[in-house]
Amino acid sequence: MKDNPCLRIGHLKIVDHLILGIADLQLKNNEINLSHSTLETLAMNSWEQVCDGLKEGDINSAFITAPLAMDLFAKGLDIRVLMFTHRSGSVIVKNKAAGINNIADFKGKTVLVPSELCIQNMLLHRLLSTVGLKLGPHDDINADVAGEVVNPFLMTELLMNDQDDDIAGFAVAEPFGSEAVDKGIVTKVCTSQSLWKDHPCCVFVLNKSFMGHYLEAVKEIISLFIQTGQRIENAKDDEILSMAHHFLGQKKKVIQQVLLETGIGFNPSLLIPDIEALNIIQNYMTDVMRVLKNKIDMNHFVDSTFITNTLSEAGQ
Repeated sequence: MKDNPCLRIGHLKIVDHLILGIADLQLKNNEINLSHSTLETLAMNSWEQVCDGLKEGDINSAFITAPLAMDLFAKGLDIRVLMFTHRSGSVIVKNKAAGINNIADFKGKTVLVPSELCIQNMLLHRLLSTVGLKLGPHDDINADVAGEVVNPFLMTELLMNDQDDDIAGFAVAEPFGSEAVDKGIVTKVCTSQSLWKDHPCCVFVLNKSFMGHYLEAVKEIISLFIQTGQRIENAKDDEILSMAHHFLGQKKKVIQQVLLETGIGFNPSLLIPDIEALNIIQNYMTDVMRVLKNKIDMNHFVDSTFITNTLSEAGQ
């Protein structure tokens, strides 16, 4: 009998990836089981590590921010987007010690972002542009605000050790923003939901060769993620909070605040990849920000058949 394949999924410990974390816990607790594959989740510290894992073949799939997945695909990595992992749920915060009263006060300061190729960076760029400020790297002499790429879990620590109060704040996936608020270091500027309602951010990508060889395994894992997303949507209760606490290693009150107040959503119908939304991201990051270098054909990049079939079979 042919051995079941192993899905090795790279991810970060962020609320955007909660579906994966809770699904994995349910499997480990024998609450559910997979018949056609095994699941191995690999928590990483940065988007760079996730990208390297995919490129080097250490992982065959990932929960990854959409622009990075686009970039990898443009560079020849044979991956496909099968579903969104959530909608919304990020935050922009300002350093209490930096003297920031309004968005215009970000001028001349540094803002931390998880990657150049992430939705948080795009939304920050759009927000700053509303007051005529240009976001760019430190070596961009025309930039009004310097964006600095920092691993999400280090952002709060960097603010705490910012002796010159040069760091205005950061744009990041939760729970790192709410964690910093809880520690009294920052105040919230806005949620990403207020900048783009129900925006996409992270996607589940899978190596195309795996899809070709293990069709039933792919169907099964998508079904599991859909069921888990629906479970989170149905009851953001003590049981969900306990599992999220186990996955994220954060205080339950911080996690509860994120789930209830940031607009993050795991509604299965919203997890179907939206090509129009992905093109909005691609066009902005290519034509306006110029951080994405090459445009791709979203119809080749996205495969929605697994999630649409799963939802259809479930009568959703």
